[in-house]
Amino acid sequence: MNKKICIKTHIKISVLSVFLLCICAGCSTGQERTYTLEELDRLAEVRVYSAEDKELIKTISEEEQLYEYHQHSMCFEASDTEERQEEMEKELEGAREQYELVSYRYPVARLGGKEPEEDVTLTLYENTNVIKMTVAEGNIKGFSVPEEFLTFYYELSDEEIAFFVPWPKHRGRFCGYFLQNCIVIET
Repeated sequence: MNKKICIKTHIKISVLSVFLLCICAGCSTGQERTYTLEELDRLAEVRVYSAEDKELIKTISEEEQLYEYHQHSMCFEASDTEERQEEMEKELEGAREQYELVSYRYPVARLGGKEPEEDVTLTLYENTNVIKMTVAEGNIKGFSVPEEFLTFYYELSDEEIAFFVPWPKHRGRFCGYFLQNCIVIET
């Protein structure tokens, strides 16, 4: 009789353990994916500034948003940009700056717990698909490089620019994917 009770108890405990394990496994599947520093290319955060008054609008440090930003900002089409740099620069002469997205990366050195360093600034303009990318001087180690050699212009497709630039939408909200819910304007 004691053996039957003992076996029934083991079966109940086993069934209960399997049930709890299934519940715990189900809870963990809803968690967001985490990215390694290599997948993020050491990207630590992106600060969004109003280009007009240089006011900080938002700091983005969520891994999923950083990963999306990295995927979109490091894959600009460079097929004809070298020949068109001056042309795109002239196109922006009368354009009004809208936002500056300043990215910060962790240093390559893994020891010492260093703070993130400024990496690249993307300047977005109103009513154009041309953006300006300025590489931070600190990225070039060992010698000084004039800013004119650290500034590049890219013309993005409508789909690419839609990721960054929030286009006007109803009720004063903007709907750019990356800057979504960053800004509310008066209508």
